[in-house]
Amino acid sequence: MRWTIFLAVFGLATTGVMSFAEGPPGDQEAAGEARAPDDQRPDLIGSSPQYADYFNSTGVVRFQLIQGRLCLDPPRHRKGSQNREEHGVYESITVTAERGLPSIHYVYQSADRQITLSVEKALAMRIESWSPGTSERSILQQPAQGPIEWTYHRGEIEDTYTGWTLLHLREANPVAFDAHHGRLIARLLRGRSIKRLSLETRRRLLAAVQDSDSQPEVRIVSSGQIHDRVDKLKAPRRADRMLAHRTLLRWGTPVIPTLLQLNPADLEPEQERRVTEIIRRLRPRVDDTPASLAKLLINDRLYWSEVAPQLEQDKLQDANAYLALVGIEPIVAQSEPVHRIARGQ
Repeated sequence: MRWTIFLAVFGLATTGVMSFAEGPPGDQEAAGEARAPDDQRPDLIGSSPQYADYFNSTGVVRFQLIQGRLCLDPPRHRKGSQNREEHGVYESITVTAERGLPSIHYVYQSADRQITLSVEKALAMRIESWSPGTSERSILQQPAQGPIEWTYHRGEIEDTYTGWTLLHLREANPVAFDAHHGRLIARLLRGRSIKRLSLETRRRLLAAVQDSDSQPEVRIVSSGQIHDRVDKLKAPRRADRMLAHRTLLRWGTPVIPTLLQLNPADLEPEQERRVTEIIRRLRPRVDDTPASLAKLLINDRLYWSEVAPQLEQDKLQDANAYLALVGIEPIVAQSEPVHRIARGQ
């Protein structure tokens, strides 16, 4: 699969530095920022005293899920180190910063699980989970640019999955993903379950393809319409270029999967610049909700290809009817997604 340079806008970023002694970062809700309606927020998982509070609202770092990728909440980190050992569980976290860019190294160790989380200079992230009892190892690598890669080792078998959101990866192998990464991600997101978020997003997507009126926030826009506006970004008249630019912005996040598939080599410089700017401006600064993710993923064939094997036949027919309507090749449920690789060592 070819990935374009436009994925750069989905990288992790953070600014601002404090020390552990300077007090906790503030919470968005405490600062009076708007919250998503309850029916658009995933279920919360109760916190446990077994874990240190490194990632909660008053912790030393704060993560968000934005357009399906884990991101550091920019001003909310504090430099320093902490560790604790209790009830057979050891945890430690170190936060450093260089020229305002923080790096994080977190370790969790128990009898049945060992986890490391590293974020380098606020951009590249790696999560590794190892189960001593089964020798299973799972590695998530989210670069500053490009797709997220998930490698899942079971003895001599290794499966590799790629996708530009965590939802793509979870849908590829929900049981293994949840077992190795579900609990940590819920902690990073202060109790928000990636499983619940995925299921609710899928429910909203299926409702939208069956009846667009049931999900008015999901705009139906075809692949052909998007490509036509991209072509007009190089129109001779500046007014036509500006109109195409504004139209793509007005259509919103459903245009992003198509824009990400564009080959920069096929674009003129102004087209490339405008496409990059459109993707950047369509990236919110607030946490994902099932509604926002459904709007983002509805025209994403790679996502539908991961979901298809889990759909009943009538649901798959509804999805394929929608994809045909917007000019996207339908999904064959029996086919393995081309970006999944399994090999023996």
